[in-house]
Amino acid sequence: MKWWVGIISCTSLFAIIFVFSYEKMCFVWKGVEIKATIEESDSSLATVKGVADKATHLTLNGREIFIDKDGNFSESIAVLPGFSVVTLNAHDKFGKTSEKKFEIVRVGNAPAIAFKSSEIIN
Repeated sequence: MKWWVGIISCTSLFAIIFVFSYEKMCFVWKGVEIKATIEESDSSLATVKGVADKATHLTLNGREIFIDKDGNFSESIAVLPGFSVVTLNAHDKFGKTSEKKFEIVRVGNAPAIAFKSSEIIN
């Protein structure tokens, strides 16, 4: 009987240690997770907002954007009429990467600006 109690106690202890270790190290296997939304306005600007958990480097269409210590970000981009693709790429300190793409179709004409020498013509 003592032998069985000892075996069950040891097995339970190792199972608890294994589950605890797995939960604490899970971020290494999962990598970066991007949660983002795009808010469009009446103008030709749109705002990309979201959270990139565990990210150390974040790019928006190939341009680096800044994130705070919690992974929050917010960046404005110009959206032209027609079809546009917005791509977010995130990297973590272990080399894991994640990508999220948004496809935007903007209908309507944006105000055009023409440049002529030193004048601006609307």
